[in-house]
Amino acid sequence: MPQFESRTELNASPDKVFEYIRSPANLQAIAPPETQFVYVQPPQLIELGSRLVCKVSAYGMIQQMSYEIVELVSPERYREKMVEGPLQLWLHDYIVEPSANGVTLVNRIEFEPPAGMMGLIVNSRRIMEALEDGFDYRGKALKKVFG
Repeated sequence: MPQFESRTELNASPDKVFEYIRSPANLQAIAPPETQFVYVQPPQLIELGSRLVCKVSAYGMIQQMSYEIVELVSPERYREKMVEGPLQLWLHDYIVEPSANGVTLVNRIEFEPPAGMMGLIVNSRRIMEALEDGFDYRGKALKKVFG
């Protein structure tokens, strides 16, 4: 199973970073503009069991995906699991680790590409490249937020 990981060093407390990443509005604000990422009627704050529906432009199409928050340990981590969408599997862990100058925000994603013909085009390599680009953008946006 392919796995992606990004690490972003932030000069902030674990509580502040965790509070920030639990807000769908904040996650939407740090998404790369070209993805046209938008949540559909999100909660103000992500809680255990929250359902999140989003739309995103990927591979020339608008995709709708649904996630459920299946684990939440404040202020350390939470996990979202795709329950509807094009991929066979998507588990995304948001992990806040204390570090010497604040925290390291770790995004760890396990995924399986789509099945069938779509999987030939939207393969592991292309998904990994999109994740690298997207989380590079997010990391820079977070550094601006937490300056």
